[in-house]
Amino acid sequence: MQHLRIDTAQAMTIEAADLKRMLALMAASMDARFVRAGTTLATAIDTIDRIITSIEGVTGALDESVAGIAVTSLKDVAAQLDALPAVQAEREADMARIGTASRVLRDHVMDMRQALRVLHIYGMNIKIAASGEPAFVGFVNDMGQRLAAGEEHLEGFLAKLKELSGSVGSVQQAGRLLATEAKKILPAVPKRLTHDADALHGHLGNVAAMAREVASIARTVQGRVATMLGALQVGDSTRQRVEHVVSALQLLDGLTLAEPVQEEVTGVVHHLLAALLEASSVDFDRDASLLVASLKALQPDTHGLLTLIEDDGGSNGRPFLMQIDQAVGEIAILTGQLQEADQRSASMLGLITETVDELTGRLEHLQRVQFNVQDIATNTRLLCRRHGDLGKAVSVVAGEVDIYAHSLGNAMRGIGQPIHELAEVNAALATKRDNSIGGDMGAKLAQALTVIREGCQRTDMAVREGGDDARQLIELLTITGDEIGAELALGATMRQAAIVLSASTLSPDLSDDTLATLGTLLPQIATLYTMAQERDIHAANVPPGFAVASAVIEEDEDDDGLF
Repeated sequence: MQHLRIDTAQAMTIEAADLKRMLALMAASMDARFVRAGTTLATAIDTIDRIITSIEGVTGALDESVAGIAVTSLKDVAAQLDALPAVQAEREADMARIGTASRVLRDHVMDMRQALRVLHIYGMNIKIAASGEPAFVGFVNDMGQRLAAGEEHLEGFLAKLKELSGSVGSVQQAGRLLATEAKKILPAVPKRLTHDADALHGHLGNVAAMAREVASIARTVQGRVATMLGALQVGDSTRQRVEHVVSALQLLDGLTLAEPVQEEVTGVVHHLLAALLEASSVDFDRDASLLVASLKALQPDTHGLLTLIEDDGGSNGRPFLMQIDQAVGEIAILTGQLQEADQRSASMLGLITETVDELTGRLEHLQRVQFNVQDIATNTRLLCRRHGDLGKAVSVVAGEVDIYAHSLGNAMRGIGQPIHELAEVNAALATKRDNSIGGDMGAKLAQALTVIREGCQRTDMAVREGGDDARQLIELLTITGDEIGAELALGATMRQAAIVLSASTLSPDLSDDTLATLGTLLPQIATLYTMAQERDIHAANVPPGFAVASAVIEEDEDDDGLF
């Protein structure tokens, strides 16, 4: 940027008209320069708003009310994994009880089936021994129907036991698979998961502290930048003061005076305007230098802001969250197997309940069959007394039927205990499930992973966008400082212009014509001022008779200065 440069030697030769033109050009361009700096600082304020928004996005994703649940979930899962060996041992013991009860049941059912088949054979023997006697044949046919119903219930018994055995085998297979997977990660992974949960909890506190620090620094910088934005009025106030000098020179040029009045009036006005320019240069140098120094003073804060944001994306941010993500992923297979084992165990509860209910119902039907067969055997023996020798032969077979009917009853009574055992195991499984730690491990891990991955995404975004914004902020403030620093040359230009004006001859004794002209001109110049400081300088640099009058003219004008 080119600025007017006038040295002392030039001051003796430069024309007042040229000086007026150069000052007018400087005033015209000065406002645009500082408006550009103001626009840059306004952009910096918007940039800081975006930085704060980015950081708030991270704290929102990792808020204690949200991420705190993830911490609890991870600890619950770790506790479930620690308890896994004991839970699995209990499950295996329960499955063993169910398997034993099922085998005992099956043995008794097979005995009952054998008894029913023998009874069928004895029924045919009764028919043969009775030689087709209708009365005996009727008893045998009735018994056959009862036995067929009993066999049907026994087949249902066996089918249900087969289903139960298959389910037990499925749970045991899942348990073996679970044990294999557990050996790979226990006890290391649960301990690491607990450690990571504690670390995540600590990370939440660090993120919150970092966000508060970033927000504090950002708002401090933003406040200072806003103050500087207001302080850029130095450009506008200086422009006005230079314009007032140019306007005063134009008023002077508008006069047509004879010598020596022209020289005397010019000397008074030039010395007044030189004082105004000198004061303007002092104020401008002070305020502009203060702005530049203030902008440079922001550098530690802005660089600290960038460091905080980048650190959140470094060891304290995304890599940390990725480590937890990896730790959770390592137990994904195990939790899948665990969920499968739990689901099979849960399905066992329903199946055992169904089996106990069905077997109990079928047992009641079989007991009626057994009672009916015994009744038929008893009635058959009573009928034998009426049929002489034929009855004797039939009576022997009927006695055998009665014996096997009692054998069937004994087998039925043996069924009661294993059915009771199944009911006890079923109740125990239900109680354990109700009292189990934590609940659905898969859902808890999924919830925790969702929070962690959302935190990763938000951290990435904050580091990428917030870091870019912080770097842009540093660049904007640096550019503004450089531009305002370059404008410091304007103070030198005003001082050099003051040298040119002060070179005019100031007569100690003014003629009456000069005083009369000044009596009109100086008040006109005084009406140009918009700042109290200008009026004070005016009063101090005009002939004694004009100071009060000039000051009174402007007493109702706006006296507000820049600061």
